[in-house]
Amino acid sequence: MKRMKQTDETRQFISAILEESGSASTAKIRRRTDLTEGQLQHQFRKLERYGFIEIDRSSVESQSGSRMKIAVIPETKREEAEALLSHNRKPERTSVDIVELANEVDKLTTTIEEIQEYIAEDMYNSIKLNKKRINKLEEQLTN
Repeated sequence: MKRMKQTDETRQFISAILEESGSASTAKIRRRTDLTEGQLQHQFRKLERYGFIEIDRSSVESQSGSRMKIAVIPETKREEAEALLSHNRKPERTSVDIVELANEVDKLTTTIEEIQEYIAEDMYNSIKLNKKRINKLEEQLTN
């Protein structure tokens, strides 16, 4: 399964639900975050798709007549949701070995230089010679 992109909005949304003991209505999430309505709805869809939340509906209708969404973090995802908010978690991109990358860049630079030298010294002369031969053959054909 594809890994979920962890954005600041996602962390705010999850944090608001966890602060409400794992279950929060849209109104409670809105009060605890600075997310826009569009961002809230996007997080509902995204987190439900990845199984981080289940969506329930309130038993009481809102002023508009619809029942408010309630985001519930299932027990099976609670630990993973809490880890998402952990300040001690290692960012994914820092696991790159800089020395190893520098060595790879050096190797690639050397390879590029060798290819450029080969083209300049060997290929260019071969192409030049072939052009002369083609021109000679074309002259012979026209005569």
